[in-house]
Amino acid sequence: MRTEIFITVLLLMASACTASAALDYSSAQAYANDYNSRISNAPDVLKGLLGSERVELNVILANGSIFKVGFQTEDAKVVQVYPEGIPNPTINVNTTESAINIIKGSDDKIGTFQKEMDYGQVNITGNTLATRVKLGVVLSSLSVLQFFGDIFFG
Repeated sequence: MRTEIFITVLLLMASACTASAALDYSSAQAYANDYNSRISNAPDVLKGLLGSERVELNVILANGSIFKVGFQTEDAKVVQVYPEGIPNPTINVNTTESAINIIKGSDDKIGTFQKEMDYGQVNITGNTLATRVKLGVVLSSLSVLQFFGDIFFG
């Protein structure tokens, strides 16, 4: 099963951004700030696994346009948000506004996220060998996914 923790966090951030507001750069920045304030409660081993990445999130909106934003992380915290994407991402996340809204509206956000991945509505790609390995290993625990679900929706 393709499950990746940091990407779940980004999708949860994106789904939080769509709560009665359009996805935009300022909402992405606000939720990155919120994520940073909450990630300090994560176990150190988890923070080490999340580490430093360059993540590009592309969301196909209902009107057909694409919302694109990049996140630079260091020590599991978002240190910069890039409007219009990030150069040389280590991880690409492609999804739809519909999938985000489905996840947001679900009582089982983690299970729904996994289903949306299975349906192909969420596509996650590691662009380096190390990132692909990390993405394959990091999110093997439902309890870890639940931890991040609680960060955004608890």
